[in-house]
Amino acid sequence: MKFKNTINILLLHNRVNYLNKIKKNRLQAYFFETYKSKVNMMEDIELKRKRQSDNKNINMVTEHDGLEEKTKKMKLNLSNNEGSLNTNNITNHTLANNNNNNTNDNDIGRNNQTNDGGTKLVSINGENKNNHKTDQRENITNNVNDEAMIKQSDVSVKAESNKNDVSNQVVTVLKVDIGKDTYEGIQKKVKEESSEVKQKNNEKIKVEHYDDVQKDSCNNKVETISNDVKIIVTWNVNSITVRCKNKQKWKEFLNFFYNINADVLCIQEVRLPAKVVSSNGKNKHDDTHDRSKIKNSDKKSLADYEVMTKLLETDFKDYNAYFSLANIKYSGQLLLVKKGINVKSVRYNLQFDTDANIHNDEGRIILIELDSFYILSTYSPNNGFTKDKFERRRLFDKQLEDFFFLLKQQKKKIIWTGDLNLAPEDIDLSHPAELRRMKKGNVPKEFIGIPGSTDFERRNFQKILKAGDLIDSYRYLNNKQKGIYNNSNKFEKADINDNIYTWRCPFQLGKSSNKGMRIDHFIVSSELIDYVYDVKIHGYSVHHKNFFGSDHCPVILCLKRNV
Repeated sequence: MKFKNTINILLLHNRVNYLNKIKKNRLQAYFFETYKSKVNMMEDIELKRKRQSDNKNINMVTEHDGLEEKTKKMKLNLSNNEGSLNTNNITNHTLANNNNNNTNDNDIGRNNQTNDGGTKLVSINGENKNNHKTDQRENITNNVNDEAMIKQSDVSVKAESNKNDVSNQVVTVLKVDIGKDTYEGIQKKVKEESSEVKQKNNEKIKVEHYDDVQKDSCNNKVETISNDVKIIVTWNVNSITVRCKNKQKWKEFLNFFYNINADVLCIQEVRLPAKVVSSNGKNKHDDTHDRSKIKNSDKKSLADYEVMTKLLETDFKDYNAYFSLANIKYSGQLLLVKKGINVKSVRYNLQFDTDANIHNDEGRIILIELDSFYILSTYSPNNGFTKDKFERRRLFDKQLEDFFFLLKQQKKKIIWTGDLNLAPEDIDLSHPAELRRMKKGNVPKEFIGIPGSTDFERRNFQKILKAGDLIDSYRYLNNKQKGIYNNSNKFEKADINDNIYTWRCPFQLGKSSNKGMRIDHFIVSSELIDYVYDVKIHGYSVHHKNFFGSDHCPVILCLKRNV
């Protein structure tokens, strides 16, 4: 029995010695690495200061050289004394007992923010604190230059917690005054430089990181335009109040929106009724409306009004809002411009000889003038399947043609965006053969096809482009990518799940949900095309990824240098 107990004691003793060796090695490595990083920082800062002062003062250079020698000596001495710690002076400063573990952990948590890039400063309990400081001071004073004076000491604790640890270990580190430049002064400079780097990194992430849009898509590494408009987004929300009621989808949209840091957001089909200014009480069609404001005179409209007020005060608090609304919950637009961007004028129609505040009856036009160009957001009417809808679309397109012709004569540059309800070519249709055959009743051949793809609409669109010398920026930039025309004048079919369609048939319609069209655009003056860095369709897949609940997805235009 005695023999067995002796063996157990020996095994326990060997195990304790083994654990002590491991802890000793870890603490020695930590002690060396901590001082090594400090010395490296001191050297880097000193070299930087030395370069800056070379052309100013020779005395300063000499002083810096002296500081450099001292730091090198300190580093050498630290290397020589790497193994100076031993188990005895470690155990003299272990935390009192296991019952205090929770308290000590909390203390460490409250003090783990440091200024020196790695050392955690906490207070230490124990009777041997002053003796430990004195011993360490004597050792370092003997090793470092005689001119180096001990100024201040702080205690750093490295806590290791695992099943085999009995207590936390403490390593004492000292701050040394080196000539006129104290370690605290160097430490302050390190903190300032690190905060500047962190700020720059945060700004970079803010522009570069957003969901499923390539990081270099809007990463402006070149000179930005003079009026600070770099990123413009267009999105048909298909009722803005419905979108924001789905909290998860709306949160995803805001995450996308904030991350790309858009300067202008053009929203179509907000479906908010315009404010009633005067009413005769008999025929609502005779009411007078303020189309720049939201109706709030009844229970239903008041609910929408309160939702939008909250959105503008919270989610879009950094933007100025411009509304153009219809009489009822139909159509309508909202244009948001980041505060600080100079908006020279706002117009709600396309006739410069009329009052700028006269709105399109269905809120389909918002035109803003910036320092270098115009931005026109339109929610172009759907061509439909009937003669009255054909005529409505024809008149709207004719207005656009005359407007752009006038701008070209005046040599004004413009970016035209929004839901234009038009797929310019078969390449912009997911199923061109099928979609181009759609019709209702007996109609002329030029009106056969899904609305947005008929020969009638495409011909008028080409007239508009020619009248204003305009270019479809997305097709211009992507004419060598998927779906381009090959030598046989037939386009290569693209993957239905690619991000090449801005509208997709509502997902709940089953098999039809794989139908898609590119009908949301950025059309730009030919003088601006060289300043377009990228046009990105944010949504993809028949499952409506990044559509945020709408049947349209956001489209992003990125500009790159002075216009």
